[in-house]
Formats: sequence, structure tokens, C-alpha cells
Amino acid sequence: MKTHKTYAALSIMTGIAFMALSLGATGFAQTVTPLTCSVSSSTVGTNQAAVFTAVGGDGTNYTWSGQGLNINNATGNQFSVSYPNTGTYPITVTSAGQSATCNMTVVAVTGGSLVCSPATQNVTLGQVASVSASGGNGSYTWSSPDLTITNANSSGFSANYASTGLKTLTVSSNGATATCNINVLAASVTPVTPSLPATGGGYGH
Repeated sequence: MKTHKTYAALSIMTGIAFMALSLGATGFAQTVTPLTCSVSSSTVGTNQAAVFTAVGGDGTNYTWSGQGLNINNATGNQFSVSYPNTGTYPITVTSAGQSATCNMTVVAVTGGSLVCSPATQNVTLGQVASVSASGGNGSYTWSSPDLTITNANSSGFSANYASTGLKTLTVSSNGATATCNINVLAASVTPVTPSLPATGGGYGH
């Protein structure tokens, strides 16, 4: 009878431990919410940037794709896109097995008095991004919330970033401002296939 009681006690304790582990796993599970996509402006001019923002999914990992975007390492919740030709372009974001799509319409426009170009560009982490300004009165001042810029008063500016995500550079001239967006992407990792050890093909005699 003592033996049976011991087994019963062990069974109860095992059940309690299993329930505790199950509850713990549930508590640490990543929260997934419905994924939505929004765009800063659904209609933009040629070579002008639109910023896409994702909300939901797993809250951390996002992948952006669309026409002309051959990118597989964009993981931020914001992404900037510009196109040189008119038309309607769908941009899709995926996260935690969900996907959402936003459309941007590109129309023909005439150039403004102050232009920052390229309006949007993609660089990998640590890679230098270069932008240039035209128009205004020929005197330019560059600024960015992600950089400490000293004496940046030329018509061109270069920078590299220590973190991934959407970065913004703003140029000012003669009271006008223009913005360039930079998508800083994680560096792509090429998978390495391990080689098999060499083996002899014959037998010694």
C-alpha cells in the first residue's frame, strides 16, 4: 500500500509540474496581433518618397516587398519607397505569418524649388549613403535626428549608420526644406554549406 501511495503522489506532482511548465510557456509566448499597413501619402510624384508603416504582427520582425524591391532583409516596421515612373504600386509587408498591402500611386509632377535626391535609397548596415541637394539659393544645411552633424553646409552629404531602420536626412535652403529617406538594412548572410570530409576510394592490399 505504501508503494501505491508513493506512485500516486509522484503522479500528482508530475501533473502539477507539467501544468506549471505549460503555463510558463504560454506566458512567454510572443504576442501576435492583426497586421495592418498604412502609407504617409497614397499619391506621390515621380521620384518622391512615401513612407509605409506596419502595425501588428509580432511587433518586431517585418519583411517588405513590392515591384522593383528585391529585398529580403528589411525588418523594420517602417519602409520608404520611391519610383521614377508613374503608375500604381502595391507594397506588401509580412509578419508572423500574416500579410498586409498598401498601394501608392505615382503621378507626374514638375520639380520643386528645393530637391533632395535620391528621395529614397537602400543601404546595408555600415554602408555609406550619399545624398545631394539642388535648387534653393545654393546654400544648404543638413540635419538628421539620427546623426550629429557639424558644419554640414555643402550641396552633398554622406553618412553611415550604426543601426537598422528608416533614417531621414533633411536639407534646408532659403527657408525651404526637402527630405531624403534612407532604408538601413541588415547585411545579407549567405548560407555556408559544410563540406564533407575526404574519404579514400580504394582499399589497400
